Amino acid sequence: MHYSPLAFKELCADIRREKLALVLLSFFVNILLLVTAIYMLQVYDKVLTSSSLDTLFWLTVIALFAIAIYGVLDQARRLILGRIAGFIDGKLNAPVLEQAMAENLADQPVTATVKDVSDFRTYYQSDAALAFLDAPWSIVFLIFIWGLHPMLGVIGTVGAAVLVGAALLNDLMTRRQQNAAAADIRSTNEEAVQYSQSGETLSALGMVGALLGRWQLRQEKARAIQQKLGERTTTILSFTRPFRMGLQVMILGTGAYYVLAGQLTPGAMIAGSIILGRALAPIERATAAWSRRSASRAAFQKLKRLFTRLENTPKPLQLPKPKGNIALENLTYAAPGSKVRIIDGISCDLKPGSICAILGESGAGKTTLCRLLVGVWKPSSGCARLDGASIHSWNQEDLGVHIGYLPQHVEMYDGTVGQNIARFSDNPDSDVIAAAKLAGVHELILHLPAGYETQAGAKNNQISLGQRQRIGLARAVFGNPSFIVLDEPNSNLDKAGDLALLIALVRLKEMQSTVVVVSHRASVLRVADKVALMHYGRFAKFGDAADVIKPAEAQRVQATGQVSFSAKAQVT
Repeated sequence: MHYSPLAFKELCADIRREKLALVLLSFFVNILLLVTAIYMLQVYDKVLTSSSLDTLFWLTVIALFAIAIYGVLDQARRLILGRIAGFIDGKLNAPVLEQAMAENLADQPVTATVKDVSDFRTYYQSDAALAFLDAPWSIVFLIFIWGLHPMLGVIGTVGAAVLVGAALLNDLMTRRQQNAAAADIRSTNEEAVQYSQSGETLSALGMVGALLGRWQLRQEKARAIQQKLGERTTTILSFTRPFRMGLQVMILGTGAYYVLAGQLTPGAMIAGSIILGRALAPIERATAAWSRRSASRAAFQKLKRLFTRLENTPKPLQLPKPKGNIALENLTYAAPGSKVRIIDGISCDLKPGSICAILGESGAGKTTLCRLLVGVWKPSSGCARLDGASIHSWNQEDLGVHIGYLPQHVEMYDGTVGQNIARFSDNPDSDVIAAAKLAGVHELILHLPAGYETQAGAKNNQISLGQRQRIGLARAVFGNPSFIVLDEPNSNLDKAGDLALLIALVRLKEMQSTVVVVSHRASVLRVADKVALMHYGRFAKFGDAADVIKPAEAQRVQATGQVSFSAKAQVT
């Protein structure tokens, strides 16, 4: 599925609309927080002096009704914030993951990840958002305190200013280091995932202790920085809490003084203390939630950069199904940041229905060429064309339907064998079975524990490497693609699998599919029309199999010592 770059703009527009409702609700919620203080003020100054039970009754009814309304409105705010978090997940996770995969494949720095989506979402899902929604309304509470007595207003305003200053100081002292420490922690977590996936190799080679020790040192360093920053924030919070309590004592003491002086009523004194607590609480909560807001803001900026770039990238035109004409025009590739050419000026043409075998020693650039041919890597210069159009002028999702690809290391994803062959599409089962039969793997699949319903995830040990490779071939030929690239498709195959591969290649040729096969096995050359001999990123020799096969075979025998084969042998 291809996701629109407008998803982020649409989401921001949705959030802005919801924020208007949140601001309005926050106004009423914070006004209703004055109910208990006003109730206390009226009870002390009116009810106790007049001994009126009717006044007390109606004041209590009104106060309870207002508190019930407060509860409903506060719940409405939380529901809206929860929906915003849901919007963020629903609209951003998939496109951000898609683009992160594309940037990884292109060896480019990843602009944003699903972790950034999580940081952006978590702010709205937590009480941090409520703290920052409530903080501006502290001004209303301070105005109310000023109305009770100017000196009480001065105490409240100075206290609020000190707490805001503490919050800004905390942000100034921790933001940059917090972002750097978070990046280090993220990097060590990614390493941990890589190590867990490579546990078999690491254990067999005795590398676990060395790598874990190195990983632990990096993690401890990053954690130490985070702990130091956390302690700094805790120190500031440890100051703000007793400071707020001290302010309430001061406002009570000052209020009592003015009560004795006849300038303030006892109810106003109590109400002032309560309202000061209401005014300072959101500021204190905002200080505690500042790091989460900073993380959300940083994540938002990354996401904004990503989607701005996507919006400015023109959407490729949807081209018709290709016939399979392949043209390489001075194709060159060097890894990002390197001047060493892994692929160095390759040019050739392949017609529909032709099979090209690529031979070469390890490190010749064969796998890199395969990745360039299927469009997962972009050439440094030159061009790979499919039916005259550059591979990269296609939308990758549209192109994938017309391309078959079997990499060296075959990955099976969580799901059934049938789903993996179908590339997790909704195509009918008959298409899955047709692909399996074309790859010569139908009978093999039927003998699996649950046939096509056998689970084939990375952690499933019911399928051997050879079986995975043969199932991977069925996935590559699924949907009768026009162009197929097979990178070492028989490296883990036995004789039966090798023969099935050859038969599949012959059938693909009959179906007019263009096939590029990388292999160290001589058997593939039996069905090849073209042969390319690669050496240090170049085609040392390219042409018809009959013209290239003898020198290629001579070099292969000299290098491997294997028995020669007949280029004219037929598949039986």
